[in-house]
Formats: sequence, structure tokens, C-alpha cells
Amino acid sequence: MPRPQALAAAPPPAARDDLVIVGIGASAGGLDACRRLIEALADGSGMALILVQHLDPNHESMLVDLLATHTAMTVRQATDGMPIERGHLYVIPPGMYLSIGEGALHLTEPRARHGARLPFDFLLHSMSAEIGPRAAGVI
Repeated sequence: MPRPQALAAAPPPAARDDLVIVGIGASAGGLDACRRLIEALADGSGMALILVQHLDPNHESMLVDLLATHTAMTVRQATDGMPIERGHLYVIPPGMYLSIGEGALHLTEPRARHGARLPFDFLLHSMSAEIGPRAAGVI
């Protein structure tokens, strides 16, 4: 009788060679454009989407609730260490920077509490370093 072979652990979802991750950057007034984009993508077409919108860092975000009714994708606010999965839309929480690494989302606080913050640039740099040609950006 043949011996069962050890099952290899599945790679983290974003570490798979075919998962495209799309970073979406929007100004505070970009909600309608984001809504229309996710409606057009319907189920995400096998991609994972990450939305970075300029938000007031002192107020709770309602983006998850506002966008979830416009797509069949799972819409979640990003948390540190959350695995990246296809068919999901991740929304940055207020006052944080978001990056990807080893198939997961990572949150950090901005170093400078005041002045210019570039959270979308921060995300795009991590996407480029982590997944290269499987990264896309929409501004």
C-alpha cells in the first residue's frame, strides 16, 4: 500500500502567482467613482482590491457599509495581518498606513502626525516590492 505523501501547506492567498491585487487611491470626494468602479467589476474578476481613500483620521469610517451594497465582493476594513483573498475589497482604516507583505495586509501608524501624508504611495510601494507585475493601481 502506498504511503500518503505529506500535504504541502497552501501558500498565503496573495503569495499565489496568479492573484492580481489592485490598489485604488481616491480623494475624500471619490466615493461615487469608487462605487461605480466596484459595480463594474461585479465580483472582483478574481482580483483583490485595496481602497485607500483620504479619510479624517479622527472619525470612524463608514466606507465598508457604503460600498458593500454595491458589489458581490466581500468588503472589509483592513486589519493588521489579515490575509489577502480574491474577490475581496479591503478598505484602509482612518489614520493608518496600509501595506502588503507575505500574503497579508499590514497596518502602521504614520511617523509624522502632521503635514503631508501619502498613504496611497505607501501602499503602492509595498505592492510593487511584494508582487511586482501582479500589482495594479487606479487613481
